[in-house]
Amino acid sequence: MSHYTSIKTKYTNPIVLKKVINKLGYPYMEHKLNKNMEVPLICSRDLRSTIYDNYYNNYLAFKANKLSYTIITDSQSWTKKELLNIFLKKLELNYGYSETIYQALDLGFIRSKVIKDQNKTNRFIFQRCVEIKR
Repeated sequence: MSHYTSIKTKYTNPIVLKKVINKLGYPYMEHKLNKNMEVPLICSRDLRSTIYDNYYNNYLAFKANKLSYTIITDSQSWTKKELLNIFLKKLELNYGYSETIYQALDLGFIRSKVIKDQNKTNRFIFQRCVEIKR
């Protein structure tokens, strides 16, 4: 059984990463050409593309590498370390959890039961039937 309270991971699955960012309630902007994504930490009407220019502040960007993403941000966002840390902790936890479920389903496991605990946590029970031929 796995239990996540803190997790450190590489962000390798763009499908799961986008779903988690949406789940956390943050908009993101994706650059189709190079697969980079930007997440504004403080939403603003004036937010524009910031990976290529530094005129607009308070963003976090996921720069696509060959097999994973590198997280970059502007210098202004570092002054809001608490906001940045809260976002990154939620992102790490939810990404690890979502990627585990995604991989389990991809391997043929079926989510058979959800148990809600008294402390408001959910437990998912997966099972997989394997046919053995003799």
